Amino acid sequence: MKGTRNRAEPQWPVRLASHASIEPRVDDVGPWIVALDGVPRARISQDVASVLKELDGERDAGQIALTLGAPWTASDVGSVVEQLAPTGIFDAGSRRNAPRRVQFRAPLTVQLTLFDPSSVLPALHPVVTFLLRRGSLALLAISLLGGLLVVSSTGTDIVRLFSSPLPFATYLGVAAAMFASTLLHELGHGLALSYFGGKPRRIGIMLFYLSPAFFCDVTDGWRLASRKQRVMVALAGPLVHVGLGSLALCGQAFMATSPLKDGLLLYGVLCYTVALLNLFPFIKLDGYVALMSALDIPHLRRKSLAAAEEIVGRFALGTTVKVPRPGFLALFGLASFAAGIFFVVVGFQRLVPVFLQFGMAGHAAVALLIGLLAILAVKGIVRFFRTAAANGSTLWRRTLALLLGVGLTSAVLATVPVSSVQVAGYSLEAGQLSIVFPKDSKLPSIEAGDRVSLQTQGTVVHTELGLATVSSLPPSETNAPPESIAPVTLPGITVPVIAYDAEIRAAHADLPAHGRAEVTSNVKTTLGEYLWAAVTSSPLWPGNIGNAEKENR
Repeated sequence: MKGTRNRAEPQWPVRLASHASIEPRVDDVGPWIVALDGVPRARISQDVASVLKELDGERDAGQIALTLGAPWTASDVGSVVEQLAPTGIFDAGSRRNAPRRVQFRAPLTVQLTLFDPSSVLPALHPVVTFLLRRGSLALLAISLLGGLLVVSSTGTDIVRLFSSPLPFATYLGVAAAMFASTLLHELGHGLALSYFGGKPRRIGIMLFYLSPAFFCDVTDGWRLASRKQRVMVALAGPLVHVGLGSLALCGQAFMATSPLKDGLLLYGVLCYTVALLNLFPFIKLDGYVALMSALDIPHLRRKSLAAAEEIVGRFALGTTVKVPRPGFLALFGLASFAAGIFFVVVGFQRLVPVFLQFGMAGHAAVALLIGLLAILAVKGIVRFFRTAAANGSTLWRRTLALLLGVGLTSAVLATVPVSSVQVAGYSLEAGQLSIVFPKDSKLPSIEAGDRVSLQTQGTVVHTELGLATVSSLPPSETNAPPESIAPVTLPGITVPVIAYDAEIRAAHADLPAHGRAEVTSNVKTTLGEYLWAAVTSSPLWPGNIGNAEKENR
């Protein structure tokens, strides 16, 4: 950590940066805030605020202590500056950065600001006042209870919705409703903060761990004195989804069977799911902000990751830490690190197949994404070893740990077996089973005898209904209904596909005519060979660019 401290420590005489500000308490309660470009960077006391106001870039710590009077000393003033130096609020010769519409937030979030809601939300304060009345809260509680009863009593219908193709109009309606409710979710955060006296600064869209989402900047919540209010600001968004979901679930319970009823049931369950996911505390979601606010520990995730890094460094590299952090921080940091890896992997698996369908441009986007992840990983490893060196780790222990890491990675790549699995669809007509792929997709590498799992064509649930094997006949071009390759029904419409004949080995009696298929190759390779083949088969690989252009013609 020594290197970091030296880089952040300003040189006396010190002054605040031109884009730094000291903001007073909200309604004369709570902490003072020091901010950059209006964004809170740290909470401070009134005494610390008085020190910062005296930093004019002309006087040293001793002179400022004399101005402040007893009990301030030069050491006290210097300590204040040293503790706040990492926030970047002091002038180091840098110019003010104009607020950018596109911003990157570590570890893997890109935000695009759409508008500033601070001038609009105060007009909606009466809505919050109405919702906080006892009668309104009772009605919301009844709706939630009704929604939970609907979920518990309609489990079969819910499974059907997630495991079967649905009409396109249903998907379109649910998607539009989820889009609107997600925006209302973020407005809920902003409205709660505005109601309690804070200032929401930005609302926009972002890529959060490679997944699209809305966001609302409520960092000004740290100006609120009440932990309860800060927790309510964090939970306001999930409560919006719970409320909307409960109303939809209760409403559909009184409707006859119809696509609209299915749509409302699907929407309600998705709203509950979004609310639960947002309460996950190990990623910077609403649950994390609520926990951080309840514990009153700003930058909880960063501090916990640092604590986990100290623990790992102590046992793996022999580092020493003068002031150990609380044990729960290290455990929370380890869980946060694992959760971050998990979310990146899930996002990667979800988005990469979509990108790859867009030819050269899609492959370029994936290559850029992999490069970004590699850079972040390398930077993290370098920082970890540098911090270990600054905290007393010997060179031989760092070298040994690095060699063990390389050796373990090489062993995994060389020994872990992998079978290629390709997602396709199937079509069963007149007793003949065909495994189908979209015609415009890359020709799959399927061999005779490959195992096929026949499944339901759902958005989430894919129940296995039968087994088959690919025959030795060459593929052919034909047409199939959309539900053979996607979880959507479009009556009377077919799409061009590439079909491989297959033979059913075992199947349920009620096997649908169309569904999802997973083709597992009989050829076993190692993880390293599989990854190498994936890289070298990309149209971006040298020697493949010309071939890709010919295929496009």
